[in-house]
Amino acid sequence: MPYYDKSEDWLHQSALLLQARPSTTRITTRYHLKPARRPRKSKKSGSGEAAATSTEEGDAQQQQQQQQQQQKPPRGHLVLKTYDAASGATLKYKTSKAAEVTRLVQMLGTLGRRMAALPVPE
Repeated sequence: MPYYDKSEDWLHQSALLLQARPSTTRITTRYHLKPARRPRKSKKSGSGEAAATSTEEGDAQQQQQQQQQQQKPPRGHLVLKTYDAASGATLKYKTSKAAEVTRLVQMLGTLGRRMAALPVPE
């Protein structure tokens, strides 16, 4: 099943599916965070002054690259899946935007009320 392009589409279709079949529909979430990269160890080799200056320049460049990599936080993504076992319908949405992840996790409370067949305040 392909992923939805917009979160609003996934939310609307999931709400409709939960209204139609609240007892058989389930929503699952999966959050994946890529592990941080470990800096590579450079091999130091060389003799003479020319080799020493080139390794110093190389070390300075490597330190700058490591600082840039450390400044960037690891990128994660959230995958939401609504699945109805009776009909086999699957609705998927994937995002890596932090603000959208927060909003979608908050909306899961509303969808959870529908899944539990509780009244939803409008």
